[in-house]
Amino acid sequence: MTDPKGVAVARWNLLRRIFGTSEQTATPDTTKALAPAAPQTFTPAQVGTLVAATAQAARTDGTFQPLPRTEPQVPFGPGIALTPAAIDPLRPDGRTEPRFNEYPVTSNLPGVGDRLVPWKVLRDAADAGGLPRRCIEIRKAEVTTLDWAITITKEAVEAAQATSDKPRAEVEQDLRQKLSAEMVRCTRFWQKPDPGQDENFAEWVGKVLEEHFVLDAIAIYPRRTYGGDLYALEVLDGSTIKPLRDHRGGRPLPPNPAYQQILWGFPRGEFIADVDDGGQVINGYEADQLVYKRRNVRAHTPYGYSAVEQALEDVDVWLRRRKWIRDEYTEGTVPVAFLTNTGQSSWTPSQLREYETDLNDVYTGSTAARHRMRVLPPGFAPTLPDDFGEKYKPEYDLFLIKQISSHFDVTIAELGFTETGGLGSTGWHEGQAAVQQRKATLPTLRWLQQLLTAISRSHLQMPPELEFRFLGLEEEDEAGADEVARNRVMWGRMTINEDRDRMGQPRFDFPEADMPMVMTSRGVILLAGAAERGEPGTNISAEHHGSSPDDTNPGAETDDGEDPEGEEDTANDSDGDGERADAVKAELAAYRRWNRRNPTPTRPFAFQTVTKADAPDLTYAPVVFATPGGDDHPKDDPVSWPGWHRDQETATLRATRLGKALRQTVNCEQLAERWLAQELVKADEPDPTTAQTPPQQADTASTGQWTAALAAAFLTAQGITLTAPIAATLAGIWTEGWAIGAAAARAVLDGQERARFTWTIGDQNGARQALTTAMADALHTFLTQHQGSIIAIADRRLQVFARVLADATARGLTAKQLAQALREALADDAWLRMVALTELTRASTQAARAAYTTAGVTAWRWATEPDACPVCTTNQDAGPRAIGEIWPDGSAAPPAHPHCRCYPLPEYGQW
Repeated sequence: MTDPKGVAVARWNLLRRIFGTSEQTATPDTTKALAPAAPQTFTPAQVGTLVAATAQAARTDGTFQPLPRTEPQVPFGPGIALTPAAIDPLRPDGRTEPRFNEYPVTSNLPGVGDRLVPWKVLRDAADAGGLPRRCIEIRKAEVTTLDWAITITKEAVEAAQATSDKPRAEVEQDLRQKLSAEMVRCTRFWQKPDPGQDENFAEWVGKVLEEHFVLDAIAIYPRRTYGGDLYALEVLDGSTIKPLRDHRGGRPLPPNPAYQQILWGFPRGEFIADVDDGGQVINGYEADQLVYKRRNVRAHTPYGYSAVEQALEDVDVWLRRRKWIRDEYTEGTVPVAFLTNTGQSSWTPSQLREYETDLNDVYTGSTAARHRMRVLPPGFAPTLPDDFGEKYKPEYDLFLIKQISSHFDVTIAELGFTETGGLGSTGWHEGQAAVQQRKATLPTLRWLQQLLTAISRSHLQMPPELEFRFLGLEEEDEAGADEVARNRVMWGRMTINEDRDRMGQPRFDFPEADMPMVMTSRGVILLAGAAERGEPGTNISAEHHGSSPDDTNPGAETDDGEDPEGEEDTANDSDGDGERADAVKAELAAYRRWNRRNPTPTRPFAFQTVTKADAPDLTYAPVVFATPGGDDHPKDDPVSWPGWHRDQETATLRATRLGKALRQTVNCEQLAERWLAQELVKADEPDPTTAQTPPQQADTASTGQWTAALAAAFLTAQGITLTAPIAATLAGIWTEGWAIGAAAARAVLDGQERARFTWTIGDQNGARQALTTAMADALHTFLTQHQGSIIAIADRRLQVFARVLADATARGLTAKQLAQALREALADDAWLRMVALTELTRASTQAARAAYTTAGVTAWRWATEPDACPVCTTNQDAGPRAIGEIWPDGSAAPPAHPHCRCYPLPEYGQW
């Protein structure tokens, strides 16, 4: 043991040697004599010498080795840092590790710690007043209602692709086949993670989230069988678990205990951390492991900081507010007031002070007492404050609700409250939903996803190539990434093939896909060779490769004038116009190229120059010829259809709405994950729906049909239906088309070239209000008769979805690629516009028919749209027909085919 008196003498002698005092050795007696001496001022150099000497003395005894002090001391400088004293074990180099924090002494003992709020207070606050509990249940429902899957990580696919020559899709498919057994095993475990308590995943994760939001102390006990296999993940009450500290204030590493369960004030069990500092499970301690996690990890304490704890102060104010209001209704009606002495009493100042003290003592601490009636002595009158009514305003209650819900990242709209006024305050809208998703839902889901993945790998022995994933989390990120990639491609900062590499899709083989380009409203301009096509400062015309951006001419292409197949041109050059002949030849060559690239086109090729006379041998497949002389209608037409152009704009808007409705109905990311994660029927099993021969014994066509049938059954089992969004959109299309047809027919009957449309495009209610009573009744009949076509359209589109899924299985698409293919099927602009325009025409012609019949018209003519197809021109050439009579193509009225925009006109002289 060190002698304190000897240490004092040694220090005193050191000071005397440094500061030039007598060299004689001081004794305890002389120390006492010298101690009361006046304080002496030392220079910075003297202090530095003292510190250096102290450090040298510390180094000579082989203990703590401080860092050198070589910083020169200057006037008004910071001073020399004191030499630290070691309180922790030394490393071999004579240094110590820093402590994580300044923890309370003996903090590992029960009842000792740095928690300021008891656990019971948090439990009670979570259920106080109903509001915190409602917020917690809303946040829990966001997670428990989501689908999930065990999937392959992106890192595993990238690592496998780096060592393989196969495309990314094939690499991922190989990994999926290799790890399919592990994926099924882990999926089955997470379907019921605690079989002992009979808790499925939704119930189990609900308990985890309860501990997270209330305590931020998640304790999960991996319960194992006697054979060492994981049996269940039991969620313990986090308030019973005490995190222990090592000498540095951190988590003790195995085999030291890291946690104790404190029951009735005494440790009843202790556990080690589930993994060591390297993230590895310690063998031999499986039965004593515990998973203890916090969301809000802080350096000064081993405890988290839950949402309930953050909201405690606001919850306290909310409860006091509620109690004040409750007492107002239950204990009386006496408000807070001042007492005015009218001077009628003869009380002295001391008597008034005593009465005031006695009165306030009666009411102190009791809200109920303050509401009771009390008889005042003569000469006193109560005076109410002017702002008393402010305490009853509901805006204050709404303010408190906002404060509390903000701690849980819940909006007042989710709680059923709305703003009382203000711009953009009329309920829940998409902007609020996006903010809520970005700042609350997604971070919580990703944190929980990482936690469950780590538990699966540590205790379920899940391969590192797999991960636990909630489905649908990447949709917002994918949409943003797609928009960024689109802008980069449009402005030449990335090529099309580079974008396809980003999505893991196979590259295009045509050279333009590797060229940077600029996309303008007039078309595509390839940057390669742009300097050769124009001088600096001049505009370069757009180049059309494949299709024109002009909606009226979707198939036109420019060409160098050479026929790539060497075919002889059949253009008629009888007019002697050499320039037109060249244009006809180039356009026919462009058509042949387009026809080869589009064997089954969804839209016709629209010629700008070529007419029927230029190419009499060209059969309709499908093409739209240019009108001779530029006339849009035959010369003998007295009027044109007044609904043209209005139908185009309406169809464009309605097609956009239909696409949006379909995208909101189907979660493509979740659907892709479910399809790929399911246990598909083995190849050697017969088709369960038809009991036919196995696919490998059938031809290719039957195999494809069998796979599509499975996909259709899968979609039905998943509850995927497109009937509702299509029905809602078609109701608007038919209603507005009916109003267009009625207004256009009225204009024709009145001899007007233009129709009067009194509603805004897309306004279904306005279109309905524009109808007369008779036409509104006829519209109702039309809508009732065409309900069956809604189901037919939805079923046909669902079959397209089924083919996409079947194709994904055959091609081995990844989940990301399949989700993108499903989104493209939903956002098929050609199909959306075809449905909108065709059904708009159908409703318009039927409305015109009703208007003509009402006006006494008995015959009508088929008026072709500009650039009509041969089918429609044949109907037009057939002349007038009685209303209801069949036209040459078998139609009773337009439309004769998809995309048809022809309309009926009344026969001459009948109106």
